Amino acid sequence: MKIAVYGAGNQNLYVNQLKLPEKYGGEAPYGGSRMAIEYAKAGHDVYLAEPNRSMLDDGHWKQVEDAGVTVTSDDVEAAKHAEIAVLFTPFGKKTFEIAKEITKHIPENGIIANTCTVSPMVLYYVLERELRRDRKDIGIASMHPAAVPGTPQHGHYVIGGHSSNDIDIASKEQIQKCVELSESCGKDAYVVPADVSAAVADMGSLVTAVTLAGVLDYYYVGTQIIKAPKEMVDKQILMTLQTMASLVESSGTQGLVKAMNPELLVKTAKSMHLLEEQEELDAAISTLAKLDSEVMDWAQKAEIKPTNLVAAQALATELQNLMGEKAAEGTIRRCMRKMFE
Repeated sequence: MKIAVYGAGNQNLYVNQLKLPEKYGGEAPYGGSRMAIEYAKAGHDVYLAEPNRSMLDDGHWKQVEDAGVTVTSDDVEAAKHAEIAVLFTPFGKKTFEIAKEITKHIPENGIIANTCTVSPMVLYYVLERELRRDRKDIGIASMHPAAVPGTPQHGHYVIGGHSSNDIDIASKEQIQKCVELSESCGKDAYVVPADVSAAVADMGSLVTAVTLAGVLDYYYVGTQIIKAPKEMVDKQILMTLQTMASLVESSGTQGLVKAMNPELLVKTAKSMHLLEEQEELDAAISTLAKLDSEVMDWAQKAEIKPTNLVAAQALATELQNLMGEKAAEGTIRRCMRKMFE
């Protein structure tokens, strides 16, 4: 396959700030440059587009080129070559700018695949005008490494498939191409709903993992120990998650902490310790009880802004009932884009 990778990866960040060689192992270059190397070694024809030569030192660039990767500073040159264009690019607007430009140039039935830079659904909505009008053949997927490429933890890719809101942003054939590219490098390929991929593959997976463990803990306690109806337990889980998500959206993490009052939360959460082993709850209580004064100080200075604690799916249904399906769909898409503006 012909592959273009956009973004070499900031080696100063990986090596000097995050100290990945000591903490995780592997060796530089990490990031997009390592993905390009692995694609080339798997037999693919690979371009690496990177306008900032300082991202890698001379020795790392030599490794990239010795692997058979063509290096260019020209995004359009790489795009003309790309059956799959992988965006290892900065979070948010810069990624959108690059994606908008390369849609004009990638070959027919090409694929634009995000990494942790943005959700594939949001990328689709940002490019929707171009994709619906000029390039209906292009698919949007993800080639999310879900770890830093170059570390031993990178043994898989997360690929966005059919979305939970029943939209196909890539064909089955295009998704399969991404699977084949992953497997050709010796990586496992996980196909998940396109709008879920960011939650399980981005850096925020730390939040996802801790939250899901807490949800499962409470679900078991609620249904098996307290013997509450499943519907009630589901609604209490929903109430908690939507409250936290809404507060972060309106007031940031600092506002969330202020509203939640960790001291109070520790006291109430202890009352749900109904099993001998509830490791997730024990860990959470221990962490919250040990928050230092600096955290509590910046939380107390935060502003809790006006927030509508409303269930998103219920709101979406009401919008459809009031506005009609097309108008509601447009409103929902604009709201998704706003997260990355």
